[in-house]
Amino acid sequence: MARIERFLDDYPAGHLHVVTGYTSMAGLAWLARRAAKRPVTVVVGDLRTGMDNFEARDAAEAAEFISRPDVRILNWYRTGKNKKGAAIAHSKVFAVEGPEGKPIAVLAGSANLTMTGLSANVETMVEAVQKDRDAAFKQVVWLERQAWDATDRVMEKARPKEAAGAGCMPALVSAALALARYAVLGRHTPTASPEPFGGPPPRSLKRHVLRHLFHGDLPSVVTSQEGDAL
Repeated sequence: MARIERFLDDYPAGHLHVVTGYTSMAGLAWLARRAAKRPVTVVVGDLRTGMDNFEARDAAEAAEFISRPDVRILNWYRTGKNKKGAAIAHSKVFAVEGPEGKPIAVLAGSANLTMTGLSANVETMVEAVQKDRDAAFKQVVWLERQAWDATDRVMEKARPKEAAGAGCMPALVSAALALARYAVLGRHTPTASPEPFGGPPPRSLKRHVLRHLFHGDLPSVVTSQEGDAL
């Protein structure tokens, strides 16, 4: 944790991009405290693991954090039905983006955005420089543009009682929040190439949300079928 905190202290401004294989409510609460005044995008590889056991205080902090219009939680994975085989985003990266969409600094290593990864395990985090920094940031950009917005999915875990009692409102609320994030974070979209590894073209979040809203299935936007298609 000390190395990551020093990195965030050294680069206190700019859009923070985080990629992690796994996260937790405690990890998101920690990030909320460390990134209170900057846009944040988090790509998580596996949201099925580590998100069910948490303290109420951590869940409340995480919920407040991800309800901000300048914060997004994304999910990138492939299922076994995909011809390329099953996979998740397994990188561990903290990247700071400058005003022109270029990387200011990138810290990469082994620590997940969980309290085990941040404070218990023996982890290595190293600041990348020059070509390695640029290459790592391109991979972060590619993952973000191919991932699906999982902010509401995490919010449902953090506030299950509110989600359960919402009736027919989740679709409308999800649409409003997704479009608000699109409007806010659209100004912070990195300009690096979206296809450093020959992936499919980037999706329009706005078009994606409106399509699901039109078909009435927005609450299930994050499904295994999306992972099948990558």
